[in-house]
Amino acid sequence: MTSQETGRDYRAARGDYEGDYRDRAPGRHRGAVIGFTALAGTLMLLSGLWMATVAIVALSHGHVFSTAPTYMFRYNIRGWGWLELALGVVIFAAGMCVFLGMAWARYVGAFLAVLSAVANFVFIPYQPLWSIVMIALDAFIIWALLVPRRTPYEF
Repeated sequence: MTSQETGRDYRAARGDYEGDYRDRAPGRHRGAVIGFTALAGTLMLLSGLWMATVAIVALSHGHVFSTAPTYMFRYNIRGWGWLELALGVVIFAAGMCVFLGMAWARYVGAFLAVLSAVANFVFIPYQPLWSIVMIALDAFIIWALLVPRRTPYEF
């Protein structure tokens, strides 16, 4: 062993040194980032479609949703349907932009997922189980879209 082959070099030569995060190849963990981003984009597409479907039901058949008489937030179900429809369409469009690799779409998508989580929180008395599921999916979408990347334009 020469004087320059010390520590990390010696362990790497023996094959028992994996290296730290600075030693990894640039694309080594790219698969996980791509996978989670693609899953978040898919969930955004599905979430947008589901919100639009719920909105259409609320607009056409408002009697489908039962109301809680002592609920703090009171609103017209038809007005809620229009808001839900607009949010669903915008979330769907942002999900498509995430798949197209637009860097700004990840930040817009995370913001829209926050809005969706708040909207579903307000909707808990009408559809409690589904609202909680949607809040959990929104939390995952926020995490997956805001995971740190090596470059800002990495999918």
